[in-house]
Amino acid sequence: MPDRKLYSILKYGLYLWVLTVLVATPVFAQEGNNITSKVAKIDSVLNYYHEQGILNGAVLVAETGKVIYQKGFGYANMDTKDPLEPKSNFRLASISKQFTAMCIMMLEEQGKLNYYDNFQKYIPELRYEGVTIRHLLWHTSGMPDYVDLMDKHWDPDKYYVNDDVLKMMTKHLPEKHFEPGERYEYSNTGYVLLASIVEQVSGVSFKEFVQQNIFDRIGMSSSVIPIGEKEFEEMANRVYGYDMTENGGHVDNDYNHYNAYGDGGIYSNLIDLFKWNEALYTERLVKQETLKEAFKPYVLNNGFVGDYGFGWSVREIDSNKIVAHSGGWVGFLTYIFRDITNKHCVIILTNRGNRDATALHKACYNILMDKPYSATIFIRIM
Repeated sequence: MPDRKLYSILKYGLYLWVLTVLVATPVFAQEGNNITSKVAKIDSVLNYYHEQGILNGAVLVAETGKVIYQKGFGYANMDTKDPLEPKSNFRLASISKQFTAMCIMMLEEQGKLNYYDNFQKYIPELRYEGVTIRHLLWHTSGMPDYVDLMDKHWDPDKYYVNDDVLKMMTKHLPEKHFEPGERYEYSNTGYVLLASIVEQVSGVSFKEFVQQNIFDRIGMSSSVIPIGEKEFEEMANRVYGYDMTENGGHVDNDYNHYNAYGDGGIYSNLIDLFKWNEALYTERLVKQETLKEAFKPYVLNNGFVGDYGFGWSVREIDSNKIVAHSGGWVGFLTYIFRDITNKHCVIILTNRGNRDATALHKACYNILMDKPYSATIFIRIM
């Protein structure tokens, strides 16, 4: 089993401690702007990095709402050599957070909760004063990290789910990192609590709520939240996570004892994620007025405006509104990038945890925008 403390640091895209090495990167000049030319350039870039042993995954690129490229590179299972395809199911890691936020927005739209409610209204046993649902969504709550707590007190050979996390936090009550709204600190704990709030308010499991209100509603037929060893084993088109060795080999880096959900937990593929992308331009899930809240950046108590909304990072590139999110956990690195001004989308799902190819979205996006492009890749050295 991989070192659990190590991966509590890495969880969901926080790679602060990692040494990175810049790979020698070709710079490509953009010529022409027709779809055939763009597809050829995208394919050339991605094939180059696959041949270099960096990209092992699946990539989708959409221009103005239409998929122009989707392809798998490498293997879903290194031992059986099952090829990666658009239908291959990857662990999304922190991309799951935007689905949790959507559940909260649905319940708020229905009048069943308020963003300014103290979360203790729904989870009274956790005695943290002044923390609202909005603080949890924005990562401004100051809540302590649950993974560190579970690593310290939980039997590493046993599965745990959200109820176990809540019981452990209630028992030990670790101190907040700061007072709510004082600063931004990415918090997996916050999104675990949000999933538990969904359960308390809706009266059904988080898994069931997501299945009925998101997956089924927009036809995400392959997406699942597996809980327990049996559900992992029975998952169709499952992708396995790995780390690559210096000699070109691989080591397994995929385990399922962390069954907490809300901060992660969803498996999905390119096909379903594009359905999700398209649904967000409609009102099939929530009203557009409700969805606007997801794309508004956080505001701290001192008035500072950040760059994170409800499960999405938010920014502008050349006056185009961009919302995106990364994910990283036990052998998986993932990225979804949406230019919601032009309806462009790039999705990159990979299963080499120490080879970060998600930065390729920059090259793909520049190709869509008829700009010169390079593909700067950093390999994480473990």
